[in-house]
Amino acid sequence: MANYELIDETNGVRYKHLGWRIALLVSLCVCSTALVYRIWQHIYGPYYTVILRYPQFKQNIPPEWVERATMYSLAYQNQTQESHDFRLVKNSTFRIKYLHSEQDDNSSIESNSILAPAPNETLVVCYFTVNNADVQYEDLNLTQVNGTLCTHINVGMAFINNSSIVISQSLNNTLVRDMPQLRKQFPHLKFLLCIGGGGSASDGFPDMVKNHQSRKVFIQSLKEVLRKYTLDGCDLDWEFPSAYNRERMHFSQLLYEIRQEYVRERRDYLLSVAVAAPEGIALFAYDVAELNKYADHVNLMSYDYHFYTKGTPFTGLNAPLYARSNEQSILATLNINYSVNWWLKNGLERKKLIVGLPTYGHSFTLVNPFNTAIGAPASDYGHTGNQGFVASGEICWFLQHNILSSLEYDKDACSCYASSATEWIAFDQATSLACKAKYIKMHGLGGAMMFSLNTDDFKGICVQGKKFPLIEVVYKILKKS
Repeated sequence: MANYELIDETNGVRYKHLGWRIALLVSLCVCSTALVYRIWQHIYGPYYTVILRYPQFKQNIPPEWVERATMYSLAYQNQTQESHDFRLVKNSTFRIKYLHSEQDDNSSIESNSILAPAPNETLVVCYFTVNNADVQYEDLNLTQVNGTLCTHINVGMAFINNSSIVISQSLNNTLVRDMPQLRKQFPHLKFLLCIGGGGSASDGFPDMVKNHQSRKVFIQSLKEVLRKYTLDGCDLDWEFPSAYNRERMHFSQLLYEIRQEYVRERRDYLLSVAVAAPEGIALFAYDVAELNKYADHVNLMSYDYHFYTKGTPFTGLNAPLYARSNEQSILATLNINYSVNWWLKNGLERKKLIVGLPTYGHSFTLVNPFNTAIGAPASDYGHTGNQGFVASGEICWFLQHNILSSLEYDKDACSCYASSATEWIAFDQATSLACKAKYIKMHGLGGAMMFSLNTDDFKGICVQGKKFPLIEVVYKILKKS
């Protein structure tokens, strides 16, 4: 019996010593890993920051673009947290309020004359943003635009104050001095005034739409502006109406009243609307059936699906065509195909749906330069570009001047991304945009909305001497048989 007790005591001492050895070994592994990481960070961290070359020129990025991309990211976060009460929105169309003075005893106000028919041609709608006079960036002049690549040019941005349209001095100069020159050179072009924009640029909409009198003031202002500058119509870019305080309903009412005034004055002005792509915004913001009645076409802002914010600190593609095979749930809705089908399913005519395609990319700063996959952790915007937005010419310059950069093409999403050290950029180039243009053509959609002329390579950096190469690729596929 004593022998057994001695053996047990010996084994206990042995196991106790073994436990201490294991704990010591684990501690040494942790300390060694931390030490190696600190040494690597000390040696290679500055290397990865300094060795990269960034373009010295920067394209102007209006703050409204950043605000829109941020709102898209917030919509994704809200859907993830299930913070929306979807019972507040019914997809059935509400009844438009018709004014007594608009009634006709012999015919219904809903006659075909008040409804906007779908375009009878494939559109290539190009956005052109006018720089503020006090912003010093490389920028494009409207007279430099190749008008053969667009059917429509939306020029902006105009804003709303006290229910009236406000035209800045720089925008006025463009409309008075530059637009007539381009129109004379390319008489087929239709010029629309873009009103609104992301975030604070849309602040004037809520007060303007809330009652008939304020809408009437706006419509009168709109008619005066269209006549003064000899414009072909307007593009309303409210980002974004809300369902909670009847803005969604009031916006539909505004569209009806604008269209009714066009018809009353026998004007062939165009009325288009720029709309959100993510379902989490679109469901609350728009009565699709009403937009379909009164808008000539609808510009779907199908880009900025992934953008760095503190709430979305990971890399992602700017405008993926389809969901990637490993994307599930809400992530699987953040792509052009899902957005297109949502809008069609909710009542928008196929020929009225103009699919937005970006000519810029989004940059990210990687947490780990060895993890360059889509969805990799990111700590901030990238150093390339302006607040995470990178123009096409800047992307080409970056790839040309950083020999260690890698370029990847995701066939599932028809999208590109590039990385070098801690810099990661999602963007589109000729191959990816050709893929998306073929999708538009194959599905019989209304055309493409190119956002924007300002961020395409208008200097010929990507291919020497070739200007607006991205818009050209899309135009040739959509407009050439």
